[in-house]
Amino acid sequence: MDIKSVKIDLIHWLTELQDKTVLKKLQGLKEQQESTIELSPEQKKELEARFEKYENGEMEFSPWDTVKDRIRKRAKDAL
Repeated sequence: MDIKSVKIDLIHWLTELQDKTVLKKLQGLKEQQESTIELSPEQKKELEARFEKYENGEMEFSPWDTVKDRIRKRAKDAL
């Protein structure tokens, strides 16, 4: 069955569907599909580089409280 036939079959099935549970699951699937974010080649390259640094133990991490204080200080200094 080609993609067009599958779509038509699903449309017909969906118009007759009464099961609210299945409809909610389909709605969730639709929302999940719509929220998928595509990364540009540059973003993918940066993500891969950061992941490689992480894997090699080359990244430094800070506690959340330290990060919040740093952000607050930068915001205050910017005013």
